[in-house]
Amino acid sequence: MTFIVRGTRGDDAATAVRLRAETAVAKARDLVAAGWHVFIECPAGIRNYPDDFENLLSDSESDNPQQLRHPKASSEALARYNRKRGK
Repeated sequence: MTFIVRGTRGDDAATAVRLRAETAVAKARDLVAAGWHVFIECPAGIRNYPDDFENLLSDSESDNPQQLRHPKASSEALARYNRKRGK
């Protein structure tokens, strides 16, 4: 599976591709710690924001190839993420 880590900070943007959830979460957490606004895009365009990173890790421990997050859950996570950022 491919995980795309996307981040923004001011006018800067960063993208990193990882093949495992663990390495995608590690990269995303590094960016968050450096002040970036980050999400991890999973197959089918499902976005996981920082509050969902633990779910990615727990889902990756099973060999279940299903989508990791439901689109509605992703929308709710985006709303929480934006509230925290003051948007």
